Amino acid sequence: MSTVSFKKKGNKQIALRVEPALEEAMQQALKADGDATLSAWIKRIIRKELQAKGIELKD
Repeated sequence: MSTVSFKKKGNKQIALRVEPALEEAMQQALKADGDATLSAWIKRIIRKELQAKGIELKD
């Protein structure tokens, strides 16, 4: 289950519930990839997946 909280200004905030094993695996992957934070790692992975699907982000 995920929860999306909308702010009036700025970026959207998304809360995710993950089981401990998935969180640990994500922490290991972000360290291996050299990302500074879990959110930076998640955003990079999502952008990569969107690009692979031919979906361009609008700035």
